[in-house]
Amino acid sequence: MLDETKRQRFQYLRDREDEECLTEDERTELAGLIEEIEQAEAAYLKPATERTRKENDEAESRLRALEDLARRKEELVERMEALQAERAAIQEETLRLLGEHSGAQTAV
Repeated sequence: MLDETKRQRFQYLRDREDEECLTEDERTELAGLIEEIEQAEAAYLKPATERTRKENDEAESRLRALEDLARRKEELVERMEALQAERAAIQEETLRLLGEHSGAQTAV
């Protein structure tokens, strides 16, 4: 960040800016000080920004994995329902065939 001398100069220039009394040189100087502050803030925040980005990447990865598991589960449920329907159809056909066989024996 800014040392005390620069901090005081920055405040002086900001006050003059508020009063609309800045010269072109002072505007340039103020812009340079603002840039210096922004760079210092960016450097200070960089570790936290990188940590947040990493956490977001990990969260997105977990989300994609969970979405994949949910899709697989839905597919499994669909296959199980199809198998249950097939089982029911086989059971029904078996009972029909056994019923026909029983009926044929009693008719004889």
